[in-house]
Amino acid sequence: MYRSGKDTLLVLGVLSAIGAAFAFTVYLPHAREMNEVRSQIASERLRMESNAAQVQSVPAMLAQVEALRGRYNGFDRQLPRSQELFEFLKQIGEELARANLSSQSIKPEAPVREELFHALPIKMEFQGRYPELSRFLAEIDNMERLTRVQRLQVHTQPRGDDLNITVLMNIYFTEG
Repeated sequence: MYRSGKDTLLVLGVLSAIGAAFAFTVYLPHAREMNEVRSQIASERLRMESNAAQVQSVPAMLAQVEALRGRYNGFDRQLPRSQELFEFLKQIGEELARANLSSQSIKPEAPVREELFHALPIKMEFQGRYPELSRFLAEIDNMERLTRVQRLQVHTQPRGDDLNITVLMNIYFTEG
């Protein structure tokens, strides 16, 4: 019996050695790999949830873009280059003549330098009736070049229907 106890211990020792060898060579590396895979899965789930939240905001952003397009339609007018200013001023003078506004005076002032563009203030003085003034301002607004009326002064004359009108307008342009 003594021999069988030794044999049992020997078999248990061999089995323990095989178990330890299995644990070190197969189980532990695969356990580490499984933990890494679980960590990657958790990370990908978080990324997918984040992407899903971003995707849900796309229709709202598209609606906002369309609303802004509608709101700012017509703000894509061009800025003339400095060498094109004379032609643009000529167009403004032609619009004044078409609108039947008399006693015209167009006085460009000193350009104002901005970071991305320049502004050329123009003071215009003329006489006419309100419908002609309204037509002139509408034509200026419909021009392809960017302009902005800064100030509009209208004074009545003691006699007649004509108004004394002063318009301070900025024309925006770029160098070149």
